[in-house]
Amino acid sequence: MKIKKIVVRCILCVQMGVLVYLYFFEKNGLQMLSVQKKERVALEMQLKQLQKEIDALEEEIYVWQTDDFYKEKIAREQLQMARKGDKLFYIGS
Repeated sequence: MKIKKIVVRCILCVQMGVLVYLYFFEKNGLQMLSVQKKERVALEMQLKQLQKEIDALEEEIYVWQTDDFYKEKIAREQLQMARKGDKLFYIGS
């Protein structure tokens, strides 16, 4: 009878140990949930950053479509275009 109680308690202790291990360290355990939470927060921050970039680009597109001075500025500075009769000066290294 005493041996039976000891065996049952040992089996119970082993089961509890296995359950605790599974609860904390298995692929769906608490440790993985904390890692996934950190990843989610990082992705949300990246999403906000990308949304700001999209808003800035949409604003630039709107200005490009409505402001003739801005079109000319971009054409001259970035595309290196000039009108007929303009004098060009090259300043470079």
